[in-house]
Amino acid sequence: MTPKICIIGAGFSGIAAGVQLKKQLNIDDYVIFDENEDVGGTWLVNKYPGCACDVASHLYSYSFEPNPDWSWAYSPQQEIWRYLQRVAKKHDLYKNMKFSHKVNKVAWDETINKWRLVVTNTVTNDKAELIFDLIISGIGGLRVPHTPEEFKAFTGTRIHSAEWDTSVKLEDKTVAVIGSGASAVQIIPNIVKKVKKLIVYQRHPAWVLPRMQFQVPDWLKWAFASVPGLREMYRSFIFLSNELAYPTFIQGSLMQKLGAKLGDHYLNRKFADNPALLEKVRPNYELGCKRITPSNEYYPALAHPNVEVVRDKITKVGTNSITTENGDEKKIDVLILATGFKVQEFFSPLEIRVKGGMDLMELWREKGPSAYMGICSSVAPNWFMLLGPNTGLGHNSIIFTIECQLNYVLQVIKEMIERDSKVVCVKEFIEQGYMVEMMEDMKPMVWGTGCASWYADSRGVVTALSPYTLMTCWRHTRTLNENDFNFN
Repeated sequence: MTPKICIIGAGFSGIAAGVQLKKQLNIDDYVIFDENEDVGGTWLVNKYPGCACDVASHLYSYSFEPNPDWSWAYSPQQEIWRYLQRVAKKHDLYKNMKFSHKVNKVAWDETINKWRLVVTNTVTNDKAELIFDLIISGIGGLRVPHTPEEFKAFTGTRIHSAEWDTSVKLEDKTVAVIGSGASAVQIIPNIVKKVKKLIVYQRHPAWVLPRMQFQVPDWLKWAFASVPGLREMYRSFIFLSNELAYPTFIQGSLMQKLGAKLGDHYLNRKFADNPALLEKVRPNYELGCKRITPSNEYYPALAHPNVEVVRDKITKVGTNSITTENGDEKKIDVLILATGFKVQEFFSPLEIRVKGGMDLMELWREKGPSAYMGICSSVAPNWFMLLGPNTGLGHNSIIFTIECQLNYVLQVIKEMIERDSKVVCVKEFIEQGYMVEMMEDMKPMVWGTGCASWYADSRGVVTALSPYTLMTCWRHTRTLNENDFNFN
């Protein structure tokens, strides 16, 4: 009997799940819920100036839906979103999708061995309780904006990068940007010439490396579409190049030292005539501990005459000003928070009740996140995660991870159907063994060397990233071992 399946999220993960359920298992009777008004997930919601992907487009796309027409080597948000729309339309997924439907709660009902969902229509505010046999979570981590409490005191125009208000005019304004991550690195070059003054507050400057960005000429698009194997060769070249960069994230490795030298050389060359600014933008942590942000425009933007970089700690946020520990108070018209997302809260605010009525998020907060290959949990039957704990990457395309994990999930579902099983759950000792081994493999990685980043939780344990190459991820998920699961 085919299980009744619910997919949560209509971004890269949810769309891939919908496509492959149809293609590989011939399952067309499923529902995809998304709280937004269209597909796209993070690529629908994030619309800040300069929003783009820092992974090459020919790799940051599905292997089963290549696109020969990417306009840039690293494409902007709008183009990625349009790509996802085309994929969803091509595979007729829109009929399976319920937009503006927020899943508030999922609870495993042990009396019927099914999931009970509470879903809210965000347009009408109507609530419904629905029942499904199986859930595939496509809930991404870059979803809930993180707004530090102290900045809520600011009563002027305040914008989070993930909630960009296009109606706000920045011309002739004094604008402050808080943060030094990917969104700040992209926003600053795109607003610097519009504003009267730009003040960049960053306690921990990003490691910025140059990138091979270029506009793809029409003849190359034609070649990617027409020359057999060319597009696949180019994609493989990017993939293997990124895989070879993996040792950059191993503490003390030769590759990490070479990467740091490259970063230093790039930094010194860009600010050779401004030693004071050079010291303000020099990173104070190991290369790779926080996300490396490739950009050719960021450093020139910081050197613009209307830009001031502030490294001092912020001690007070007033209604229209920011004061740092040296006593310097600056009046601000517009405050831009490039402060990232609540990655460590995983599925929140979704409430997940698993075996015995336990709250999964409370369990993870108490004991730390635990999942077999970031896909499934021994306390959550018939629940599969795409991009669960410890699956993020510092060196390559997360889309490859999604496809590997999905391939594994489909094997489990196929086995369920063939056995006519109603319940499947990874064995507890299998999950625990994987977590112990994975955390041991995490020890040499640079992410735990003490920098403040969203990679680690409040205990300092890295829970967002995987210590493995994508080739290792592929090997882990290539073939299902049925003995790792209980089928009932």
